[in-house]
Amino acid sequence: MYLHWARPTHYLDRTRSTLSATTVRVALVASLIALVLPAFTHAVDVWSSDDEFTYGFLIPPIALAIFWWRREALKRSIGRGRTEGLAIVLGAIVLTLVSRRTGIHALAGVAVSPLLVGVAVYLWGWHTARIVAFPAGFLIFGLGLYRGLLSSVGFILQDLTAAGAAWAGPVIGLDVVRDGLVLHSATASPAYAFVVAQACSGMSSLLSLLSLAALWMYMTRGSPYGRVSILAAVLPLVMIANTVRVTLVLLVGASFGQDAALGFFHGVSSLVLFGVALVGLLGVSRIVGCKLPAFATSSS
Repeated sequence: MYLHWARPTHYLDRTRSTLSATTVRVALVASLIALVLPAFTHAVDVWSSDDEFTYGFLIPPIALAIFWWRREALKRSIGRGRTEGLAIVLGAIVLTLVSRRTGIHALAGVAVSPLLVGVAVYLWGWHTARIVAFPAGFLIFGLGLYRGLLSSVGFILQDLTAAGAAWAGPVIGLDVVRDGLVLHSATASPAYAFVVAQACSGMSSLLSLLSLAALWMYMTRGSPYGRVSILAAVLPLVMIANTVRVTLVLLVGASFGQDAALGFFHGVSSLVLFGVALVGLLGVSRIVGCKLPAFATSSS
């Protein structure tokens, strides 16, 4: 007599299901690596080649720090994965393919954020994805940068700064004449002429402050209206601070000569610009009632 032992059907079904889920997870990890590494490589090249974008090196460490800060919440949130996450992953892959087809590398950087969220949804569910959403989205401030910003938005900021300084100069007694992006003296002695160049556009301060404002919105306690007000205040604050900076450069040039204005003072004034705008941002936060983050005031 020969005995034959057969595994129960439900055991085989469960094994097939496990293998299928493992295959999908391996594919997700492979997609994650294939999409994230090229995006980071291109982003590092952008951060390294343009002074306005050097702050981008800080974005990934900050995102990782947020993940670490929320690690306990992430552990508690882990639940049953949802297949809807695959649709989000597919959308991120399509966006990456469009990026490669069009040569717009920043789109691949932007695709990293929905990719991470989609993976979180599929593996652990929507609750985990909500916690992952901000640090993943925060990466856009670094991975979504592209050099075209300097020739589009940057030029607009240059023009606005030149117009603002041409208006503010006469207010403090300077005989400033504007010719496009060139600000020069009409009768002053010593004579001066300054070009509101790309480095003077305020783009670096604008982008870095936008990322800081988004981080503050995430961590602070306050009404949704107050948080949005903080983000909306970034552009006017940067424009005001940058106009003041360029006007002061004109004042130094009119008083001590062009070389003095373009030397030490010009370099220091860029730091002053960022500091003034940051103080203004904190002031707006206080006015709209946003308080320090909970962990900063907690006695525990």
